Amino acid sequence: QWDSVYYMLNCLCEIQPVVNYFLTLLENSDLAWYKISPQEWLVMQDIEVVLSVSSTQSATGESHLILSGSIPTFEQFMLKWETIMEDHPNLAWFIKTGLKWVYMYA
Repeated sequence: QWDSVYYMLNCLCEIQPVVNYFLTLLENSDLAWYKISPQEWLVMQDIEVVLSVSSTQSATGESHLILSGSIPTFEQFMLKWETIMEDHPNLAWFIKTGLKWVYMYA
């Protein structure tokens, strides 16, 4: 599920200084090649922004969705992605690609 990827990235970005510090410790020199570059951190933060929409669109504990509830949720999902695209133009290409797939199934 996209929610789990979002929450993983969210936690990882929260502890970024700790991860960076851990990977620079001398006793962890064998792990140095896992060091995450500043550009890679930015990409993960961008992915986190895009996936944040799916984390807020969960079924909130319901085990069965009904059609009358899922269509407005789907529309809200698309609207939020379009808003993110306006607020984060650097993510536009990725969101447009995702929206193409969404519109194919809408």
